[in-house]
Amino acid sequence: MKNRSQVGVVLSLATVPLWTVLLLSLAGCPAGGPSKSSGGGSAEAKSKPVADKDAKPDSEQAPAQEATQQKTSDPAVEQALAAAPPAKAPAAGYGEAKRPALDPVATNGKIFEDWPKPKLALVITGDQNGYIEPCGCTGRENQLGGLARRYSFFEKLKADGWPFVAVDLGGLVDRFGRQAELKYQITSEALGKMGYSAVAFGPKDLRLPATELLSATASGADVSPYVSANVNLFDQTQPFRVVEAGGMKIGVTSILGDEYQREINNTELKLTPAEKALTAVLPKLKAAGCDRLILLSHATQKESEALARKFPAFSIVVSAGGAEVPPNTPKKIEGTETLLIEVGSKGKYAIVLGLYDDAKQPVRYQRVPLDSRFADAPEMFALMEAFQGQLEQLGFEDLGIRPKIHPRAKSQGDATGQFVGSTKCGECHKTAFGIWSKSRHAHATEALVKATPPRIHDPECLSCHVTGWNAQEFLPYESGYVSLDATPLLTGNGCENCHGPGGGHVAAEAGKDLVFRDKQRQAMKLTKATVELNVCIKCHDDDNDPHFNGAFAKYWQKIEHKGMK
Repeated sequence: MKNRSQVGVVLSLATVPLWTVLLLSLAGCPAGGPSKSSGGGSAEAKSKPVADKDAKPDSEQAPAQEATQQKTSDPAVEQALAAAPPAKAPAAGYGEAKRPALDPVATNGKIFEDWPKPKLALVITGDQNGYIEPCGCTGRENQLGGLARRYSFFEKLKADGWPFVAVDLGGLVDRFGRQAELKYQITSEALGKMGYSAVAFGPKDLRLPATELLSATASGADVSPYVSANVNLFDQTQPFRVVEAGGMKIGVTSILGDEYQREINNTELKLTPAEKALTAVLPKLKAAGCDRLILLSHATQKESEALARKFPAFSIVVSAGGAEVPPNTPKKIEGTETLLIEVGSKGKYAIVLGLYDDAKQPVRYQRVPLDSRFADAPEMFALMEAFQGQLEQLGFEDLGIRPKIHPRAKSQGDATGQFVGSTKCGECHKTAFGIWSKSRHAHATEALVKATPPRIHDPECLSCHVTGWNAQEFLPYESGYVSLDATPLLTGNGCENCHGPGGGHVAAEAGKDLVFRDKQRQAMKLTKATVELNVCIKCHDDDNDPHFNGAFAKYWQKIEHKGMK
């Protein structure tokens, strides 16, 4: 296992020419690229897009996908492939055709319209939930979020001369295990590079080992931005911070709500009830002579609002538990003058509060979509490359990735849970294999190899880009894909990801037990209704394919195949 200090220097090992050699061995498949503001809002300088002048949109950078067929060693299959119906004209949303370049401003709206330069801007983020970058499977220009875009947004504010203070509600990760630990480390380093002044802890952050938390929170900045009034991490956590910027003093503290504390089972942490902790901290913040006090409340909205009423000195309360998309206008907590700020989820948005010496409008509010109007910052790309390099170096075993028995199997090694690969399916189901071979499903693994940086060792990407993995749990099934060289027949999003492992079916066809044969044939059958409700959505969810929702019929025509052949 790598400690935190190594994250910034480990480079991706997946960029060596070996992948080119391996690709040539993958049954002749062509390589296809992945298909997982101030700036853009107006003609004013502070609203111009941040972009590399030499950069091209993702859709132009990716090589064109050729509708070719996967080679096999069976002449009969080759003949069937040649005779297979030509691929239908690609439909937008499936990925073979280029979509018109998306205009992020037209799609997500202008930002900072008619804003004069603020005395101070408060930039508020949180609940990243492990989404350190957009998936990119359907084109990054169609998706929101990512540390690289956030960094560029911060740089734009600096370029425009806006003094700002950045704070984060926490909730950096959504799972636990070694990959989540690496994400927490990478994000902590990124927040340090961006200059965050205060970062809170979310309940899932605190499920990570305390030593990992301490290592991560101690790096990335000269002074750790992590603050909490009621989470004590080896006596190293500061209860609050006072930040001076734009001629103002901003006091910030954070709490973990009492309800969320019940989710924590970590004896190395000392947790205090939120109200008790704030009662102790607030006098110290007041004594510092702050112009504004901010409470980062990683709690339910009900608890956050109750704390705001109990401690009205906090003029801004940032709360967890809101909608996935934060509101476009601010909300005051009933019975108070306190602003309740929601941050959404998955790091897709930043909230900016502009503070002014203006009695009529002392505070302005802007929801900022982190879309493609903000370029991917190279400073963050280096961290993403280091992250992917660490995944490769650790491997599945050190990441804690263990194969599981497929639900169809009765026990370990049972043929009904064994994957055989799409080429084996094509020996009998020639027409269906031909249709699959001409789809992007057949080239899904290549997209990971061609990605920049490559994602071929990332379990969260592999789960939908190879055959024999659980798409939602990011785990391989027994006999599922292992690597390009060990399991070349399980590359691509193959037949068995939808129909289930074919080992039992193949064994039954070779045997004489007619009852078993019929049972296995029935097990492999799928209805269109089942596919629409329970199969495609496992990978084509809102995060990975925002065009899929409501467009099943358009997608289905690209891969539809009926009957035994």
